Order: sequence, then C-alpha cells, then structure tokens
Amino acid sequence: MISFFILSLLTLLTGLISPNTFGALAAPTAPSYHLSNRDPTTIRRSSAQIGAFLQGHNTVRAKHNAKPLTWSVPLAEKAEQWADACNFRHTNGVLSDTPYGENIVAATGDFPISAAMATFVQDADQFNPLNPTYTHFAQVIWKSTTEVGCAVSRCDGIFDKSLGPATLYVCLYNPAGNVVGELLQNVQL
Repeated sequence: MISFFILSLLTLLTGLISPNTFGALAAPTAPSYHLSNRDPTTIRRSSAQIGAFLQGHNTVRAKHNAKPLTWSVPLAEKAEQWADACNFRHTNGVLSDTPYGENIVAATGDFPISAAMATFVQDADQFNPLNPTYTHFAQVIWKSTTEVGCAVSRCDGIFDKSLGPATLYVCLYNPAGNVVGELLQNVQL
C-alpha cells in the first residue's frame, strides 16, 4: 500500500507572496538543512532521472501552453541538499539568496518519479480561473518559470516507522511561480 503526503510549497519571500496569504508560513526560519539527524539514502540523479523529471514537467506544461523547462544543475544541487536532510517541510528560502519556487512530496512504498509528478498536478481539475489559487499544479505550469532542478532521497523518520522509509522528492523552480498578482497571466488551462 502506498501512503503519500504532499506539501504544496511556495516561495514565501518578501515581495513575492503576501504574508497574509499563508500566515505563519511566511515567517522564515533559521536554516536547519545541515542539522538533520535522519539517515537518508540519496538517490543520485542519472540522465534517465533528469529526463523523467523534465518529461513529467514538460508534458503537463505543453498542455497549458507553457514553454518547456530546462534542467538547472544549481537548483538540483540545492534540492538535493534539502532532500538529503530528509526535511519534509518548506525551505523558507534558506537555500538561496534568489527567490525560487518549490514542490515537495513524500510517500512510502513504490513511488517513482512519474507518481511524484502525478501528485504535483493532481489538483489540475480543481483549478478555477474565476477563483484562482496558488498550488503545486500552478507552479508546474507557471509560464514565466524556465528552469527546474529536482532531487530524491529515501528517508527514515518522515512518517510513522510502521509505514517504512519514505521516498522524498524536492523540485525547485526558477523564476519562482505562484507570485501574487501574476497568476492569471502565468496559468492557462
């Protein structure tokens, strides 16, 4: 049985998203990505994995008139840093001085890249242009985003031990999507 959870994680840096939009999440926290006591098993990126991440993103983007993303090694390295620490929570912008978007998902059991990508966009049918919301789906198809970098790690301690180790996916985006006031020109259904 697969058990999964998704965090729709948006960049909440000053000037990008109104602090009132997400309440307490808007307050940055001190970097802790290097302090994890969890034991990750990093799954290093192969060319096949990079291709799967790009195909997963770009197939969906093409359906929404967004140009294909290119792979960013610097973003992938930052995503790997976060995934290796087994942090299943928002980064609050600690990985870079430059704003970035992010999507994070974790699951136990068999959870390949294709399943992670399907989870990122599972709310596509619920997106309403008359009442738009900032979601993981919106970040994936955000038109002004041009680059993505992703990483994956196997982690103990994210979920209850009875569920077994989790596979944690972290994708970072540049430029960041989900910017307040820019949704309608960046998301096309």
